Amino acid sequence: MKLKPFILALPILAAGCAHTVGYKLTEGDRWTGPKIDGAVCVEPFVDHTVAITNEEEYLGKDAWRTNFRKGYDNTNLTAEVTAMIAKHLAYSGLFTTVVSGTETNADWFLSGTLADFQVHGRINHKAEDIQLVSSEFGLLGGLAGDAATAKMTSEIRMLVKLDDLNLADKAGHSVWHDAIAINTDTNVDFEEANEVYIFNFPDQSLKDAVNEMIHRLGNSSLTNHASVAVH
Repeated sequence: MKLKPFILALPILAAGCAHTVGYKLTEGDRWTGPKIDGAVCVEPFVDHTVAITNEEEYLGKDAWRTNFRKGYDNTNLTAEVTAMIAKHLAYSGLFTTVVSGTETNADWFLSGTLADFQVHGRINHKAEDIQLVSSEFGLLGGLAGDAATAKMTSEIRMLVKLDDLNLADKAGHSVWHDAIAINTDTNVDFEEANEVYIFNFPDQSLKDAVNEMIHRLGNSSLTNHASVAVH
C-alpha cells in the first residue's frame, strides 16, 4: 500500500523540521552554447518578497496551503536563494568560474533581488478526509482509500520573480540587465498539496527562472566578445 504523503507530513511537522530552498540539477541544466570567459561573483540576491505569514489562506471559498515563511529554515531567503543560484550557475558551465560572497577579483558581478517566491495549493478536503478515514482500517482500508482518491487533484499556483538582474564588469559598468518571472498554474495529484510537498513548488519555479537567466545570458552579446571554445 502506498502511504499518502499528507499523512506522513504530520509527524515531520511535529518534529519541527523546516524547509531549505533547493532543487536537483541534471544534465539538462548544463549550458551547451558558447561560454562566457572569466569568473563571475554571485552577489547576495536580497529577499524583497512580501512574506506569507499564514499556513493556509482563503481564495474565494476555497482554502489553500502556502509556503508560509515560518516553514523555512531561515525566514529571510537571501542566503539560501543566493547559494542555489551560484550552485546552478556553476553547474551550468556558462562561466569559467563561479564564486559568491564578497569576492573582489572576479571579472563579472551578478546581482539581483528576489521579488516574489510564493505558492498556493488548493486543499482537496474530500480526498484528504477519505484518506484519513480509510487509513484507520488497516491495509484493506488503505487500498480502498487509494482507489477512491486515485484521480483526485489539487490546483497549484506559483509565482517566482527575480528582479533587477544585473551583470557588471570590473569597472562597475552594467553589461546586461533583465527581470524574470515564472508564473504557473497547474493541477497535480491532491497529495502534492500537503504541508510538506507544497514547499517544493517555488523551488522548482526558481530553477526555471535560473535556467531562463542562463539562457538569456548565453544568448546575449556577451558571448560574442567574451567566449571561449566549447570543448
